[in-house]
Order: sequence, then structure tokens, then C-alpha cells
Amino acid sequence: MSHHPVLVVTPPMLAEYPQAFAPLAALGVDVRINTGAYPMDGQALAAYIGDADAAIVGLDHLSADVFAACPNLRIVARNGVGVDNVDLDAATAHGVLITVPYGANSTSVAELALGLLLTLARRVIPTHARVQSGVWRREPGLELSGKTLGIIGLGRIGKRVAVRAQAFEMRVIANDIAPDEAFAAAHGIPFVTREALLAECDVLSLHVPLTPLTHHLINRPALAQMKPGAILINTARGPVIDARALADALDSGHLAGAALDVHTVEGQVEPFLLGRDNLITTTHLGAYTHDSLIKTTIAAVDSLLQFWQQEAIPNLINPEAALNASAVRVQHPTQSKEQDHG
Repeated sequence: MSHHPVLVVTPPMLAEYPQAFAPLAALGVDVRINTGAYPMDGQALAAYIGDADAAIVGLDHLSADVFAACPNLRIVARNGVGVDNVDLDAATAHGVLITVPYGANSTSVAELALGLLLTLARRVIPTHARVQSGVWRREPGLELSGKTLGIIGLGRIGKRVAVRAQAFEMRVIANDIAPDEAFAAAHGIPFVTREALLAECDVLSLHVPLTPLTHHLINRPALAQMKPGAILINTARGPVIDARALADALDSGHLAGAALDVHTVEGQVEPFLLGRDNLITTTHLGAYTHDSLIKTTIAAVDSLLQFWQQEAIPNLINPEAALNASAVRVQHPTQSKEQDHG
């Protein structure tokens, strides 16, 4: 009996882009898109993946238990660039390949970062709220031209933020553990120490992955090093900032404002952050544009196509998993299940 490989897709919104999955359907892959709750915790995700061969996963939690409970799973294509929700060691140990669509959503995230900055700088949201309630009052805002933008993490997204900020005539400085000197030189961006960046910047924008090194990177001492009246933008990951310390910096007036697209716990805003007119809180919108969703989904599908066609897989982040999967051959859609495990 021939076996059609099964791909499960967790983000329900991807059902709006059937054209992206057409190449897989043409190969005979059974594509199943989630219509229920999202994102899923480890237990729900394991139940949803079940005996599927592959998954496209968004913000769901890929724990070690998921890989242990899904022995047929061979490859997971992330539909975003963060892997803090993936137990990579467990994936590798179970021979599950993980791919990430690097670059596919960078422009959307960078545009949101600049949009949040402009919205904060010109007090758009509190002004709008007052006008809606019948109060006509203006507050002076902040002109971006001539101000210093400090970027921590001058990677794919940080670079796009930098060139857009320069279009606003902002001075850009950066800090990165793996500095791209060629890009920085070409765009006149000096790399400085984190301490110098915090002390100099009028605006701080964060573009780092969540790792043990970046957890609470912006803590109470870091916030104290920032200029009085500075603005903080976070479109990276919530736990990069100590939220309680941020609340105190906003309360004291040390920071003029902050914008958080990401939060300590996905899907929640800490109660102590609510009700502030100098804080913008959005719902992890960075990569959430039609354009970005199409690009990341196409990238994920491309990775799966290469996998099933036994070709080099783009954006594979744990190639060593293939060694652990050597006992189970890569299964082509035209092979039978019996052949795969024979």
C-alpha cells in the first residue's frame, strides 16, 4: 500500500495561502492545516502532530516530549525565525531536522519597529484616544532627525532597521556579538560596547534572539545606564527585557516611552504594564503581514520539497540530526511506508 506523507500545519492563518502548498500537493503530500487553538503547548502539539511525517510550526512549543511522542516526525519547518520555542537538542537526538526561513520576515519586522518608534515619538495613540473622547489637545513630540538610534543585534532585521532609520537622518550605532564589519562600514555604522550604546542612544531597538545570554539583557542596571528621556523598542522576544524593571523606569520618567511587540509570556501582557500612555503593547505583529506570511510559508514549503526530493535543504539549522536519523531513510512521497521502515 502506497503511503502519502502527512504534513501538519499549526498556524490556522496559513489556510489563507493555499497556493503556497500547491507544490507539496503535487508531490502527493497530504497537507492538513490546524483549525483549532493556536499556539499549542507541548501536550496539545504532540497530539496534533500524532503520526505525521512533517510539520510547519509557528509559535507552538516544541518540547522534548513532543519529539518523543511523535516517532514518525522527520522534519519541522518553522514559520518564523525564532527557535526559542524549539528544544533543538531533543530534535537532533530524535533525528528531526529543523529549518528556519531566515530573512523572509525581516522587512515586516523592521517596518513595524520604525512604525512603533514614530507612533511613540509623535504621541499618536494617546492623542487619538483624546480626540475620540472629544478632547482636542496637542502635545509636543520628538523629531527623529539627528537623534541616535542604538541597535543591539545588527543582523538581518537590525540591518533593515538601520537603513530605514538613516532615511530619517538618524545616527545609528550598533552592538553585536558577531559584527558584520563590511555592512557597518558600507553604511557608516560604528560598533560600540553595549555600555556605550546604552549611554549614547536616544532610541534603543532590540533585534537579538532569545538565548541564555540575552535573557533579561535589558535589566535594571542596563535601563539605569540609558539616557533620561530615551525610548525603547522591542520587536525581538519578550524575556530579553526585565518587564518589572521597565515598568519602574517608565514610572520614574527615566524612560520617555517604550513599545513592546513581544512579551514575557506569549499572548499575555503583565498587568503592571497596562494603562500607560507612554507604552505601546502589540500582539507579536512583527512578522504578521500578508507579504511575510506568504514568504515564510513558501520558504518552509521549499525546505520540505528539498527534503522529500532528497536534495540539500535550505536554512537547515541542525544538520547533525540527519546522522541520528540514518536508521530511518528519508522517505520520498512515492515510497511506501513498508519500504521506509523495512
